[in-house]
Amino acid sequence: MYKQLFEHIKKTCPNYPEEDLNLLLPYFESKIITKKSLFLKVGDVCNTAAFAVKGCFRYFTTNSEGEEFITRFAFNDYWVGEIQGMIHGTPSMVSIEALEDCSVLTISATDYNYLLQNSRPFADFIEKKFAKAFQSAEIRSSEFAESAENRYQILLSKFPDITQRVPQYYIASYLGITPESLSRLRKKSIS
Repeated sequence: MYKQLFEHIKKTCPNYPEEDLNLLLPYFESKIITKKSLFLKVGDVCNTAAFAVKGCFRYFTTNSEGEEFITRFAFNDYWVGEIQGMIHGTPSMVSIEALEDCSVLTISATDYNYLLQNSRPFADFIEKKFAKAFQSAEIRSSEFAESAENRYQILLSKFPDITQRVPQYYIASYLGITPESLSRLRKKSIS
């Protein structure tokens, strides 16, 4: 499991010192998060982040009528958590649920913040991850100007196996369309 985390860090920061990677070991704990378990609930403070070694999560929020809206998916090699809570101790505005049994490496907010303050390589890594997350959010925002069909094709290009791992109604929610519209899009893309 740690090997996958180290590969992820090295992919993001190729110059990350090898000896500093081993210094991270005591700060991470291997865990299994079972399918349908909430990793984080709206209103709770995110006290733990996780690196998803294997699995799939959904980020979602619920409106006053009880409708859920999927804002993001996190798959293998993704970080799971809510950064404002990790750094500032603020309540989460999203819930995060495991859609599969997930193998993760967790780090507490205390350890995360300690590493940010005391490990320049880790702080550089996190800075690069923030920049990438910001860029991804901008791209995701611009995708809403696309047609539903284009948004679906973009999603499939990013996550080719999503239709095997995520229920159709969650994919529809993420795309901002009904499950029936998604069904028509899927039929159209197959033919």
